[in-house]
This record gives sequence, structure tokens and C-alpha cells, in this order.
Amino acid sequence: QTFEFREYDVTSNWEAGCGMLSTCGIIGWTKKKLTLDPDEAVLKTDNFCCHTVQKRPYAQLGSVDSSQACGCCWGVKSDITGAEGEISPGCGCEEALVKEIIAELQARKLGRGNVAQLKAQEQLAARVDHMDAKLDAILNHLNIPLPPAPALALPVLQPSMERQ
Repeated sequence: QTFEFREYDVTSNWEAGCGMLSTCGIIGWTKKKLTLDPDEAVLKTDNFCCHTVQKRPYAQLGSVDSSQACGCCWGVKSDITGAEGEISPGCGCEEALVKEIIAELQARKLGRGNVAQLKAQEQLAARVDHMDAKLDAILNHLNIPLPPAPALALPVLQPSMERQ
């Protein structure tokens, strides 16, 4: 399954404001941007002092959960947030945006993550079986005997050495 490029401004106004005030404006306003590429999620955090980029393939996202505090503050918890804990966009009251991000991450995790990889392996195995059947039919048509099946690996027992 393929997914379109999506980008979200997930800057926490509380976090950015507190960071700016506690450093007397030295770090400036901290901006966060979540980018959902076709194959991975990227969280960029930027201010005057720090520029961090966290990338995670969807198969490595682990759980994607919502968090709610005080009845109105919403956030996204996932492995993409790293040590920061969660993504809480705006003033924290962005329930619709948080739920949209969670739904998008879950869909990509299922569509591009481990489940999708297992399905792709199953499809590949079915194609190999089909090719094997075709090859058997060609060999049969050309009156070429089928080669013996590969032997199963058996443990080799070494004869015990006798004492002289």
C-alpha cells in the first residue's frame, strides 16, 4: 500500500513559550514538524540552539497512543517522540488533530510496517510456488526427469575414537 506525503505543524505553544521565557528568549520559539513520508515518519524540532531530526520506519513505531490530561489536553505518544514523551500540538486542546495524526500513523504502520512485510512475503512465496509448478510442467513437456529434492540437513555423527 502506498501513502501520500503528509506534514503537520505539531509545535506545542506551551512548551515553546516556556522554553523561550526560561532562557530569556535565547533559544527562540521552538517549532516541531511531523512529516509522514511514504516509508517513514520524521519529527523535526528546531530553535536557535538545537536542531533535531528523529526518523522511524513505520515498522519500528511500536505503539501509537493518545494521551489526555485535565480533560482537554491531548497528545500523541509513540516511539517517534523519543525522550520528549509526546506530541501535543497547539495549546494542547487539538483533539481532532491528535486523532487524525494517530489514525494516519496507525494506517501507515499497518500498511507499511511488519504486517505489510509479512503479507508481501506470503505473496512472494505464492509466486515462487507458481513458478515451481510452471518449471515442473516445462520439464515434463520436454521429457526431462525432475531433479531430486534437496536433502534435508541431517546431523553428521562422528565415530567415537577408540583408545588404543
